[in-house]
Amino acid sequence: MSENKAPEKKKDLNEDDGGSPNISIKQYRSIKRYLKKLEAENCNRVMMAPCNGKSNWYEIAEHSALFYYYEVCQALNKKTKFFSDTDSFYDQYEIGYIRSKGVANVRKNLRDLGLYGSEHMEQEIYVFVLKKNFSKKEIEELQKREEERRMQNLTPTPVSNIDPDLYRSIVSVAARLHKICISRLDKLASSVNGAEIVKLADSLIEDYQVIAMLKPSAKLKIRTRLENMRRTIYLLIIKVKVLGEVKLWSLELCISITEDLHEIKNKIDKDLQKFVKKGKI
Repeated sequence: MSENKAPEKKKDLNEDDGGSPNISIKQYRSIKRYLKKLEAENCNRVMMAPCNGKSNWYEIAEHSALFYYYEVCQALNKKTKFFSDTDSFYDQYEIGYIRSKGVANVRKNLRDLGLYGSEHMEQEIYVFVLKKNFSKKEIEELQKREEERRMQNLTPTPVSNIDPDLYRSIVSVAARLHKICISRLDKLASSVNGAEIVKLADSLIEDYQVIAMLKPSAKLKIRTRLENMRRTIYLLIIKVKVLGEVKLWSLELCISITEDLHEIKNKIDKDLQKFVKKGKI
């Protein structure tokens, strides 16, 4: 006599808590690259990518992280950590990421706030479609808030000299130069030219951090640091042009980098002019 088996219940995505597959480092990097492409145009989704073997951990990154952190975690008073991705050697996130154990809590939080629209899978990535669309301006404002939050966390005392636009620009350029000096130079050029460029790029951030920690009354020190940053920009432009002249970098790449550097120089000039106009120096 055969034993009757109950039919297997079909898995309901809306009740699923993820249960991420065993993700290798190679798979994680591939998923991360795909997620970054999706996030570039993301204006209404919270996407979750498996990131840690069989441990059921997921990453919420870039625009998704901004939406989830500022529209959900803060609204629900959740103590959630929003990380930068500066420790990653390959394919860094531009904005950063949040990590979540499973997907059920994220789903519940979205529903509690009336933001949950629907969900589906994009390859290995969970996609929660929100009932809210964010404009380009709103996304830029959220990113600015996040940069200011990180700046405040790095600064042990109240600051009066910060310029978030300048900070965002120099960090973005420095991160880009780190990547291309590793990926687009041979071993010799990377150890010589690349090392010099990276050192100069990092010194821009260091000078800015010093300015942010100075008292407003330290006028001469602020001016000296701004002028030092301006000189550093000129040195970077020259070194980038050299790499173009010897054909290690393409003309298009060099133009793109120098345009960003000139933009930073203009912002530094404006800060110097503001001090002079207000009689601060």
